[in-house]
Amino acid sequence: MSKILLCNPSCYSIEYEINPWMDTNNKPDQRISEKQWNLLHDTLLRCGAEIVYISSEPKVPDMVFVANAGIVKGNTVVLSNFKHPERQKEKQYYKDWFLKNNYRVIEIPEHLNFEGAGDALFFNDILFMGHGFRTDLAAHKLVATALNVDYTSCELIDPRFYHLDTCFLPIQNRVVYYRKAFSNSSANKMLKTLLNESQRTNQYLDIVNVCEGLAKQFVCNSICIGENIITPSKDCASVFYDNVINYCDMSEFIKAGGAVKCLTLQL
Repeated sequence: MSKILLCNPSCYSIEYEINPWMDTNNKPDQRISEKQWNLLHDTLLRCGAEIVYISSEPKVPDMVFVANAGIVKGNTVVLSNFKHPERQKEKQYYKDWFLKNNYRVIEIPEHLNFEGAGDALFFNDILFMGHGFRTDLAAHKLVATALNVDYTSCELIDPRFYHLDTCFLPIQNRVVYYRKAFSNSSANKMLKTLLNESQRTNQYLDIVNVCEGLAKQFVCNSICIGENIITPSKDCASVFYDNVINYCDMSEFIKAGGAVKCLTLQL
């Protein structure tokens, strides 16, 4: 069973602009945000997830995007060091929660930016890590060493896709990604790593490069629970052709540059 951390959206708003999606003149509707979050919550339960919760906090409106709390492997979490001052208050709340829930908590040096599972995604035991906007390349080796895993660095070049989880989705025997979000050298290295892993495990691998339209629907910000895909994309049938598709409208959260994956942290 998947165990997933959520934070309710009672304090969610757009009070600043730290990515191209955010516009303080286009704030989310609180009522609709809560309705969309509740649908995601209920869909997770229906798909078999176990949900645990962290409380929302005033003056940290992006805390609802719990994927950025850190990266978790087993009972160990490497906490994030947020790049933007507007989000840095979140770290202590997350640290307190993980300590209270008996996780081994690891922190990397404060001068290195690292934004958790937004920029760190596992495919089997390989950690794919993004850099270019929110996470420093120099943080990659430290995080991977702390978790005792191999890693591949992925350079992001499109500011609309500022975290790796907005343009890269590794699930089971499939990887969905938006190639134009990556530098050419990085995309080639990433694909080589994936193909080598497929050969090592003697498994087939379906690699899907989505179009810009699907990428802007945050199709890569979907999550997988068993055979179920929970997605903010209406037009994803050709991508998830052999999964049970559960559509969740995330329009109010996409206003801030996040969707299903950003609102969840796999524990």
